[in-house]
Amino acid sequence: MKKSSVFYFYKLRLKVDSLQRKYANNEIKASLRLVWWLCRELFRALFRYITPKCLAKHDGYKLKIAIIVSGGIGDILICGTAIRELSKRINYGHSIDLYTDEKGRKTILDFVFNKAHFISNLAESNFWSIFEKHNHDVIMHIDRYPNILYCDSKHIEKKSEWLGNFCKKNKDFFAKHYKFFEHSPQYHTLIGQWSILNDKTRIQGPDQCGLLGIDNSTYLFLNLEPKNMEILKSFGLEEIQYITMQRGINAYEKSSESTRMWPIKYYEKFIELFHRAYPNIKVIQVGHSDKLCRSVDGVDVNLVGKTSLGELAVLLKHSLFHLDGEGGMVHMKRFLNGRSIAIFGPTSEKVFGYPENINLRGNGCSSWCEWVSNDWGNKCLRGFKEAPCTASVSPEMVMEASDKLLGDRKNFSYSVEENNIGEDKIADHVFNKNANKKIKIVDVFNKGGLFLAKALRKNFDDVTVFDLNFQFDSFAKAEKDALTLEYGCLYNISMPDNSSDVVIWQNRDAAVTQIVYIMKELFRVLKPGGMLIVSDVPFQGADLYPFEILPEQCSSHKGVTIFSKTLTG
Repeated sequence: MKKSSVFYFYKLRLKVDSLQRKYANNEIKASLRLVWWLCRELFRALFRYITPKCLAKHDGYKLKIAIIVSGGIGDILICGTAIRELSKRINYGHSIDLYTDEKGRKTILDFVFNKAHFISNLAESNFWSIFEKHNHDVIMHIDRYPNILYCDSKHIEKKSEWLGNFCKKNKDFFAKHYKFFEHSPQYHTLIGQWSILNDKTRIQGPDQCGLLGIDNSTYLFLNLEPKNMEILKSFGLEEIQYITMQRGINAYEKSSESTRMWPIKYYEKFIELFHRAYPNIKVIQVGHSDKLCRSVDGVDVNLVGKTSLGELAVLLKHSLFHLDGEGGMVHMKRFLNGRSIAIFGPTSEKVFGYPENINLRGNGCSSWCEWVSNDWGNKCLRGFKEAPCTASVSPEMVMEASDKLLGDRKNFSYSVEENNIGEDKIADHVFNKNANKKIKIVDVFNKGGLFLAKALRKNFDDVTVFDLNFQFDSFAKAEKDALTLEYGCLYNISMPDNSSDVVIWQNRDAAVTQIVYIMKELFRVLKPGGMLIVSDVPFQGADLYPFEILPEQCSSHKGVTIFSKTLTG
């Protein structure tokens, strides 16, 4: 099947724009290069036409999807959410090959999609080389919105009506808003305006047609590896409280200064105020490199350039809050189910802000100006040496936000209620303790698959199972049993604090490590007065110091222990 004329037009426009920029002072050379490129493309099209397809398509054939992603870590985290929700809804055998067309971004892909079973292949590839293979049913590029570059509509609709409708809706959106795609990122200003008019936040960008069901309540997930927990021990952060802060944008900026950054003197004043108010809470500076993130005087530990992405995620996960300008680490902190103080300047807090965060904007400028000009990030468009949008957020305003976030904290005590009951008695025990109650149950990474969740669903309406290993058809099957399935891991459960009445972990890993951090996460999502049920965990070798629980109070390796959590003040 021929690729759509829309795709060829899009490709031609990109090539023309590229040549005009490259040979701005030599129109003849630009024209000759364009003629050569057109001849080469014509030859390739003829070759593909006369060459049989390398893969025959038959009833048992898996749908093959190629997705190209762009941007920094925040953009790719948001793309990841869209791709995960896409895979859950296709409901037909499929594979997803994920590509980035930007050098150096594969490291981010490997981090964001670590152990994601819905991704078949990760690669850094030339944007157009994907088309040369000619063996995908769908090829799309996701920047802010999905752009369907190629779609074998007839074949797809036979296999997945939903995917066919998704492609059609997004192609219709492209036809209506083609400037959003052809001139990205220069048209991000219009995209921001469209988002505000249509009540869409940045996280909903890839779901502009509403088919993925993404909103501010969507589960956001980032996998954490236990080996990276060692970063806390390495820098003496295991048993202390700390906040994280960054003064930088990302690894791909060419300058250590940006209109999106809060002035360095304000960071230093804030740290002075913070240390005075909270002398026992440390301030940790993080960032990509010394070249891009200037050191801030007064921080307790400077880890700029000293961590991998995985280690950075652990640091962010366990910080009380993160302070930053709007950027990738604020997105990371939200995907780790934490909160940030985000200082907004040339970008819109209505689009980029998360409702869980404290999003600060001063009164120094009447409007955000993202991509009003190509140099919007490097200098103030109004000519000020110091961008008044960010500079009008005072250290006192950030200190007030810090007081609010830290004031929202609650103190809890933990205890062992029962131990050594049999695993086969868990469902009955939950029912006996919660009969006739409307409760929320979270079942995490359990060795019995969905067996226990189905047993609990007989008596309770709200049962959510978190795991990494769900297949494409798991979600449709679970829906028939009225279960909710979500991707998740033991070190980062996509639930708010104090949100679940019953949390269950039946360990299936003989070599489970970092038990204390797993227990922290399980207790985090447990409501005060709720039940945490844990089985088959070798507590005897664990250090449960944060909970003031002795290992000998817990069940033996193969037994079940029931913990409780109590609000103390």
